[in-house]
Amino acid sequence: MKVDFGDRLFSRQTAVTVLLVLGLVLAFAYAVQLSYFGATDITNAFSYQSAVVAAQRDSELLEAEQYDANAGGVALRPYQTLLASDLGRIDTQAETKAERAPPFSFPATRQEYETLTAQLEQRAQLGQDRFTATVAENTHSRDFSNALFACVALLFAVVLGRLRRTIEEGRSLVERLQAAFVSRRREIRNVDLGSVLLSATRGSNVGGDTHDAFTLDGRNAMFMVADVSGKGIEAAVDTALIKYTIRTLFSVDPDPASVLTRFAAMYEASTEYASETFVVLFLALVNLDDGTVRYASAGHEPAWAILGKDVISLVPTGPIVNSELAPVFETHELHLSPGDALVIATDGLTESRDARGELLGASGVVGWLSELRGSAQAMADAIVRRLRRRSSRIGDDLAIMIVRFSPSRPPETRG
Repeated sequence: MKVDFGDRLFSRQTAVTVLLVLGLVLAFAYAVQLSYFGATDITNAFSYQSAVVAAQRDSELLEAEQYDANAGGVALRPYQTLLASDLGRIDTQAETKAERAPPFSFPATRQEYETLTAQLEQRAQLGQDRFTATVAENTHSRDFSNALFACVALLFAVVLGRLRRTIEEGRSLVERLQAAFVSRRREIRNVDLGSVLLSATRGSNVGGDTHDAFTLDGRNAMFMVADVSGKGIEAAVDTALIKYTIRTLFSVDPDPASVLTRFAAMYEASTEYASETFVVLFLALVNLDDGTVRYASAGHEPAWAILGKDVISLVPTGPIVNSELAPVFETHELHLSPGDALVIATDGLTESRDARGELLGASGVVGWLSELRGSAQAMADAIVRRLRRRSSRIGDDLAIMIVRFSPSRPPETRG
């Protein structure tokens, strides 16, 4: 049988085309594997680490409540549930027997808590090793894929972009978690609420100041402003603990002073915190029907109450959290008439300096509040505008919350 040269050439071109198509298919399949499974491995490693960290914190809170605060069974149940849930998450994300959650049953002795802490530390190291190995493997695979993607530039760009996004998501995990922790604006019955949260850390939207507004039941709402020592990501991590711990404590005890006392004991018992860390905190419980306010503050410099045309200072009712052992706090009470308001701000306001280096101070804030009018949010925004005109830059984190009692506001929308 005679074979023509053209036939041989055609066959060779066909073979090359098939090989190229096969190479592109393999490159695509490999890209999909890197993009999907590599990202999944990194996400799973992060999820495992997050579960271990959460279980460590839950264990410390439960131990502090059981032994330091001498809480009863009903008060301990939320902490037991949280710990059990996070131990279950560890088991779900574990890849080996060694990574499984350690056994633990409640009630537990001090020794059993110490054993659990040591075992969770081991899991934390295993999680770190797993994450490091996953990133290294993913990086190696990505380098190899670059050679394949040279033939398919568009596919290469798409997959590489996805891989970069995956790695960037891992690096910004703390910031994304903090974004979820920041209180969103919400409607609260009979309250006109205004707030501002600014970070002094350049290039970051997170810091050590935070605020929270939360409806406890149909009649009462909790308002909080806190200032954690430090700035940036490290301080931002603490704000999450403060926000949800305070909410949990208020769910079992409506007295602000009692909540601060129990929170201070839990914070001081946490081993992560060095002796120089502290929290300045203001809590207010507002009766949404009659405007009665019960408040307590941990070292917070004066908050203010706008009562008619008068502006009065609300002095601290106890020491800064973690500044002394067994701190004592008091709950004070005042009454808001329709149109009256609470104004709470961290020291980024009073300690702001003008071009001559002079502090604004509490008296300067009183002067501003005597002049400002409008809605709660309009007043908060006006304070920030005045602050920016007076100071060249925001030198400290700043949280401002204005709570005006407005009985004519519609009921809160429930989803």
